[in-house]
Amino acid sequence: MMSQSQQNAPIKAILFDLDGTLLRVHMSEFIPKYLQGLASYCVEPEQTELFIKTLLQSIRDLIHTEGDGLQTNEERICCWMEEKLAVTQDTLKTSLARFKNNGIADLQPLVHTIPLAQQIVKECLPSGLPLVLATNPVFPNFMIQARLEWGGLNEENFCHLTSYENSCYCKPQAGYFSEIADRLGISPENCLMVGNDTSHDLSAAAIGMQTYLVDTWLVEHEGPEWPCEHRGDHADLQRFLRERLS
Repeated sequence: MMSQSQQNAPIKAILFDLDGTLLRVHMSEFIPKYLQGLASYCVEPEQTELFIKTLLQSIRDLIHTEGDGLQTNEERICCWMEEKLAVTQDTLKTSLARFKNNGIADLQPLVHTIPLAQQIVKECLPSGLPLVLATNPVFPNFMIQARLEWGGLNEENFCHLTSYENSCYCKPQAGYFSEIADRLGISPENCLMVGNDTSHDLSAAAIGMQTYLVDTWLVEHEGPEWPCEHRGDHADLQRFLRERLS
């Protein structure tokens, strides 16, 4: 557990999870539709099932296998797809570009705004603190930007968005949070991770970050139990941040 002084350390940066925290989306529906759409631009119809299975396994590998800090998540996925399916990096990137331009609109109906979350972000801006969109970086940047827009959020309010192009680790790996703290040049104990996942978000405590578990739409995983210093719904989070940032 964190000491009382660590729990009350000044907040100098806020990391916000995206899905279930700043917007609503059922990933159990979103990810299959995303994979199906991408497959339609990347492989022949008879290869669709194998493509989806292989790409899904590569995403699971990112989450469950610690990165080495040398390869980005994008590079790891590309290597996996080329090894398992003979889909080259160029082919995958070209297919993603075509999907971006022609296919992602089909995903928009699965994303819903959380007006109070929008307000919470706005209320953080006068503090001048850097805000990070700390979504698990298993998607390309354009998919994160699209979800932000569909969720009624302004990308310009965030100094950094984690995506598979700029990240070498994933939640719940400690390296994911260390990468962000290092990029910001801020000590972990002065960073607050806000999210709705008891594993992926609360694991920020592994490097000493403060955490806030938003339990409006709670996600629970089996695995290590992480300390939870602060917890509540979106209204509670709003009150907490008003108090801490005043």
